[in-house]
Amino acid sequence: MTILKNGLKSWAVRLCAAALLAVVLGVWVYGAAARNPVLTRLALIVPDDVSEQDAQVTVWQDAAAEMGFPMSVVRVSALLRPGGYPLDAALILPDTVHRRMNSAVVSHLEQRVSQGALLMLVYDAGVSDMDGKYHPEQSRLSKLAGVNYALYGALGSKMGSEQVAWVDGGAVPLLRLSPGKLMREDSQSPFTSIQAPPHVDEELSVVSYNYGRLQYPVFATRGAFDGQRLMHFEGGGVMAGLHSMGQGKVLFVNMPLGYLKLRTDGFFLHSFLRYFAEDVVALPQLSPMPEARGALIMNWHIDSAAAVPAMESLTALGAFEQGPYSMHLTAGPDVDHAGDGLGMDLQNNPKIRDWVRRFVARGDEVGSHGGWIHNEFGRLVDKQDPALSIPLIEKNLASVSEASGKPVREYSAPIGNHPAWVTPWLRAYGIHAYYFTGDIGMAPTRSYQDGQRGPADMWSFPVLSYGIYASFEESQMAHVPERDIAVWLKDVADFCAQYRTVRLVYFHPPGIAMFPNAFKQWMQHTASLVHQQSLRWMTMAQYAAFANDRLDVVWELSPDSATPGGSVLKAHHPRSLDRLTWLLPAQRYAQPSLVEGSARIDRDGPYWRVIAGPSTVLQLRLPANPIPTTSIPAP
Repeated sequence: MTILKNGLKSWAVRLCAAALLAVVLGVWVYGAAARNPVLTRLALIVPDDVSEQDAQVTVWQDAAAEMGFPMSVVRVSALLRPGGYPLDAALILPDTVHRRMNSAVVSHLEQRVSQGALLMLVYDAGVSDMDGKYHPEQSRLSKLAGVNYALYGALGSKMGSEQVAWVDGGAVPLLRLSPGKLMREDSQSPFTSIQAPPHVDEELSVVSYNYGRLQYPVFATRGAFDGQRLMHFEGGGVMAGLHSMGQGKVLFVNMPLGYLKLRTDGFFLHSFLRYFAEDVVALPQLSPMPEARGALIMNWHIDSAAAVPAMESLTALGAFEQGPYSMHLTAGPDVDHAGDGLGMDLQNNPKIRDWVRRFVARGDEVGSHGGWIHNEFGRLVDKQDPALSIPLIEKNLASVSEASGKPVREYSAPIGNHPAWVTPWLRAYGIHAYYFTGDIGMAPTRSYQDGQRGPADMWSFPVLSYGIYASFEESQMAHVPERDIAVWLKDVADFCAQYRTVRLVYFHPPGIAMFPNAFKQWMQHTASLVHQQSLRWMTMAQYAAFANDRLDVVWELSPDSATPGGSVLKAHHPRSLDRLTWLLPAQRYAQPSLVEGSARIDRDGPYWRVIAGPSTVLQLRLPANPIPTTSIPAP
């Protein structure tokens, strides 16, 4: 018995020692892997009891898919489970869905980042414990954020407020905000390239169509930020910033990005997610654009008889030497009993019918603008009764389709009045693209209204604005100088070309006549960019068709066991990968090699560009760059 007890005791000692060794080795392996990870994706950390179909989760998945960054959803319990945490992922703690968090997760995240992980921490993630109580002083994640915030002890319920958003001058080129979106402190006009570049310590406010300087919910912060501040609010409060913590980095965003996207303002969710994935993590990107070439969408709202002579005068400005464009018509009569402008009288006006035939011959997309009677339709939509509005939409669709000889594939709402019920109704009619006055300044996106997304293949096309103005008529009434409009239009074209993205600008033909020189200069500049093959014109329907086809690609990155620090990219499409394009950061990868499929590989500025050919599969080997560089300024 004694021998047996001693044997068991010896065995138990050896077992404990082995377990301790395993823990030590596990920590060592984890630390080594975290310090030198081969990052292949983003990981959205969500509570165990939240569905992946929850809108607070899908807003992030949609944004990643639209911009082309691989993302997976990881349950918070996996972070604490041995082998459950994703070492190959940069982590995102989203707002709203993850307010409650236990202290073990907070401690784990601090350790993880200290050992080399990259983290995006958003607003109220982890701001309360599992019982919904705030820390008696400040957020427990303040060390991760790089600043003390959510100051419940000092401010109580007033620890949160709405504040004007200011972008630090040094962050302007990092965040890639659309032209017309920023305004200097002492100015009433948006910042454009004709002005001197902002100083590093200068502040520029964020502005938008109709609203002027925008305010966003923030938590009060205290103390200096330990890193590079990107945005702030009055009193030096931190709205966003990037800082180092040990071997890792944290992007702290002190505004509710997901919450805002659910309420038709996804601008900063997309801006910060792109910055984190591309600039901080250096992930490969499946470009949102065919061949990764920028594009412009010119959307014409042709809704009165005055458009006919205006369009005739546009020929001299070079308007019809380029394209294709998205031409949207209101087909009803041009006056009612009150004398209001209403439509084009498409059925009886031979001149506009000739123009429609010309549009079709040019390859323009002829779409529907509202419902038959422009002003009356706007009044009916305001009543929120689909039964009153649908007959007018149907009548307009039928008239436009009859005149063009083609199905209508695009739609725009008069005065931007587009209630949520319209989107699924349009989808049932075969329309996948619609003009939108929400999500101002963004590229085409799947918009959320009333907290819910429309059909997954419905694309909104947010209008781009020059500060608070979105049309030439508004700008002219505000006495905006034509020179300023000319510079803004040039900036828009250059922005799309430089950043390989797409934006929509809309006009009424009579409005163009108010700024003829600005429009003519724009046409000349865009023609040169098209000639250089850095820009193209697209219609809304063309982009929606490409974007939906692109969503069908399945692709992933994995570490390359044959090449330290390298990756393998595999992609599959049920029909064809043709024109789908990957941008691979040259700071991270040496020249890729093709293993399977067909593709053209070239160097395009800071990227290796891989344009897939007409095959259904693609496999690339991405060797690590032996001399890595970084585009991230040191905090």
